[in-house]
Amino acid sequence: MSVFDLPRLHFAGVAVTRLPTGLRSGFVDFTTHTVRASPPAPATPQHGWNYGGNGHFWFDAEVTTVELTPGAPDHRDPVVGSAVDVWGHYNPYLRTTVNRARVFDVDPASAWTMTVQVGRFAFGRRGRSHDAGYAASGVVHGLQPPRWVDFRRIVRAEAPFRYAAVHQFAVATEDGLDWLPAADTSPAVAALREAARRADGLVVQFALDAMATPTAPDAPNRWRLRGTIAPWRAGELRSYPAGRLLQPTAATPTPHHLTVQVADGLAQFNLITAIPPTTRAAGPGPDGLHPLGPLADFGDLELRTASGRLIARLPAAAYRDDTTTSGIVTVPAEPGWQAAAEEPLRLNGLTERELVLQSDEALLLLDPADQGTTDLPVRGYWRGAPATARTVQVRQCANPRSGGQPHPHPHPLALGPAAAAACALALDDRGHATLQLRGAHPGGCRLLLDARPGDPEDFDEQDAHRFWAGAGLVAARVLPDDRRLDAVPDGEVDFGLLHREVFAFYEQTSSFMSAEVFSLADECKVATYAELIWQMCDPRNRRLTYAMPPGRDLTAPKSRLLLAYLRNVQRARSTPHPPSAAPAAEPIRTRGRLLAALQQAAALELAVMLQYLYAAFSLPTHATARELLRRGAWTERQLALVCGGGGADTEDGIRGALFGVAREEMIHFLLVNNIITAMGEPFHLPAIDFATIGARLPVPLDFALEGLHIGSVQRFIAVERPDPGANPTGWGSISALYAAIRDGLQRVPELFLVEPGRGGGEHHLFLRESVDSAHPDYQLEVDDLPSALTAVDLITEQGEGRGSSATDGPEVSHHRTFCRIADTLTTERVPGPAGLLLPWEPAHPVLRNPTLDGPDGALARVTDPAAREVLTLFNRSYLLMCQLMVQHFGEAPDGSLRRSKLMNAAIDVMAGLLRPLGERLVTMESGRPGRTAGPSFELESVPGFVPRPDVARRALALRFEHLAAAARRCAAAPPQVPELMGWYAESFRKQAETP
Repeated sequence: MSVFDLPRLHFAGVAVTRLPTGLRSGFVDFTTHTVRASPPAPATPQHGWNYGGNGHFWFDAEVTTVELTPGAPDHRDPVVGSAVDVWGHYNPYLRTTVNRARVFDVDPASAWTMTVQVGRFAFGRRGRSHDAGYAASGVVHGLQPPRWVDFRRIVRAEAPFRYAAVHQFAVATEDGLDWLPAADTSPAVAALREAARRADGLVVQFALDAMATPTAPDAPNRWRLRGTIAPWRAGELRSYPAGRLLQPTAATPTPHHLTVQVADGLAQFNLITAIPPTTRAAGPGPDGLHPLGPLADFGDLELRTASGRLIARLPAAAYRDDTTTSGIVTVPAEPGWQAAAEEPLRLNGLTERELVLQSDEALLLLDPADQGTTDLPVRGYWRGAPATARTVQVRQCANPRSGGQPHPHPHPLALGPAAAAACALALDDRGHATLQLRGAHPGGCRLLLDARPGDPEDFDEQDAHRFWAGAGLVAARVLPDDRRLDAVPDGEVDFGLLHREVFAFYEQTSSFMSAEVFSLADECKVATYAELIWQMCDPRNRRLTYAMPPGRDLTAPKSRLLLAYLRNVQRARSTPHPPSAAPAAEPIRTRGRLLAALQQAAALELAVMLQYLYAAFSLPTHATARELLRRGAWTERQLALVCGGGGADTEDGIRGALFGVAREEMIHFLLVNNIITAMGEPFHLPAIDFATIGARLPVPLDFALEGLHIGSVQRFIAVERPDPGANPTGWGSISALYAAIRDGLQRVPELFLVEPGRGGGEHHLFLRESVDSAHPDYQLEVDDLPSALTAVDLITEQGEGRGSSATDGPEVSHHRTFCRIADTLTTERVPGPAGLLLPWEPAHPVLRNPTLDGPDGALARVTDPAAREVLTLFNRSYLLMCQLMVQHFGEAPDGSLRRSKLMNAAIDVMAGLLRPLGERLVTMESGRPGRTAGPSFELESVPGFVPRPDVARRALALRFEHLAAAARRCAAAPPQVPELMGWYAESFRKQAETP
């Protein structure tokens, strides 16, 4: 589909350009980006008509007719009279609207490369779009080169105003073509919408001609505009008109270039710039354009085959009106029209160019600093259809006006694998090819994609041969070689160097920056807006309409110079003063300070463990994930990422990794307490209040009970990140705290009061294989300085990874584990609203820092009665777990952990009570819309050691019995919970009665 297909909307009006013309002055050497002499004042022939042009381009146009039936334009459809607009790309840095499309010269030393760049196309509004919306709007990619350039468009007019060119772009459905409610009000637009959906989007063709005489220096230039909107298929070029190309062969007056399609008994002609107007009025009319005289009369035109068979007649009356249907003319074909497919066509002095080679990337800016090659996609068409496999020749012709001493290099480009001046190009059986090329020498040139014997070999700026407009033309410009600038150290890039090497050229050749924004010679302004200047000039934005400079001709070394200047400005503005630069905390030299630091470490390990457990609970269980998979909410990959094999193997996914890290944090908590008890101090188990913990802990970290998402994982990474820095009031990180503890252990004398061999421990659960390999007898014991240092080293190695040889596999550090999880959450995407791909959040929508009855603010109260009942069971079970640990360390601080009935009961409470209750809580309503509940780990009282073992066990039995009764009354409690509670009630009752 193309402009030859229905339905078609035709539009007309005025196009406005603000092309910066100073670069066309003839005073510029484009091989070095230098001005060879001081140009005269603005508004002279040397400056052109718009020395201060800012590169903006826009339409003031409306739909004139619709065409639902070939050759039958209709003025009655509701879309007629509505606006047709071109806009630029959205600028995310400035966040602006009314973003203008752009116009610029790729090679200002030639009049053949005035290109436009549209970022968004829309049509159908009446008035303001927020009052009466568009019918359609879509994103546009790429440049729109001038096609079928004609320097003789108007027969009797001055040379500057005879110029005409055709431009075309596609609005692809896959790029974001939106059909809006206003489309339903027009039968023609509704039909176009359906055709575009069956195809691949829309094609928009338009012509600029008959530029009005400038009324004042630097005033916007006004052009006559005509165009067509039609369906588009991806098999067509985006920027070149479809159809069979007919081109003039002699200097005698004939129609200009055009395309034709013969099918289904019809001959359709794309005559958008083919028939020249005869005259142009001396003065402008009400629309600012100069009225044109009648189109030239070539008599009735006959489309024939090369052998002379008549295919169609084109009456003069049909082609001498280029406004009603924008030059798209349809006539009946003659009997035997099918013969057109077998021969080349002729039309009154025009002959068919049977093989047409073109590229949507027909305008190239190449940088010698880029040592790689550019791949130019080329498409070939034979008599309007994709060509078959064949080989063609490609050659280049340098632009003599580019500059250089004494002349520009004759071969600016290195072509093909051999990097030669010319090369062969092989088309595949679809007519596709890729031309490799790179910029070898600065200067402008033309590439002829299908060079044949007898073709003109000169640049022919004025098109004396009438050849280049229909040839397979690619305009290229090789930028200056600025690689010498890469030798400048970044730290030495100051404003003087930047202005001399980058800004001065643009200040000399255009005035729009100083006139409309600020002068690039003003250091204070450049320094103030250095970041914005870089963003606009960032090479990654070169293909967007807001890119600067207007000609997109900043070389990579100059871009790097600009970035270096930005970094220097940023450093000068703000020299960072991180807390670690302050005087370090005083080393630990006393027993009291060391005990305080160890108690803080125990609190940290407990808080860290709880937040990791909460994140693990927030993730769906394997069974829940299976149900999500069945519903289509998750994929098999996502199930594996979160749950692994669901306990079927050692691969337990993110959920298993979180539980594994939490278990190791429990080991760290116990190791710290082993050091404390070896010093003769009681087991330390603090209550953790996540509303106030940040103010109580000695490190500047954020702790919270939060579901797993990219933000919470980033907090976990910060917690485990290796950082030996310190600050004057405490420690800058957990690792710094442990470094201070390690140092203090070695400074404080007579620290350990236990006898050798009675330092607690005898625990070998949740230890890594690497520990077992090196120390198979290690069981957490601490009874002297070396064993205490080993405990500290184990904690830091598992958390941060320092000193660990394990960099991959199951024994990675906690820090690396969380980095991997962050990578997974960052890269895994799910469909969101408006077709967006959003980061995957696999967790239940749990509350942040839930509480039963805590204060408002940092805590979120659970108010749903059922959830409160389960949360009460959870918190009382957590209190029991803590009481069991405290009781063990009070009764037998040097006893075996793995043989202790108290510690084994504590582990059972974790696995058999806390885990199922926590997993149930995260699926229950919290009382806040859209949020589920979660475990809060709140302690109703501080666990204390009971000196009499029998009384302690009766108390434990009573608590388990009360909890079991409450769990039986709770309908939401998992059935195994009251069973286990009842079992332990009976167990501890028996223990109390056993001496």
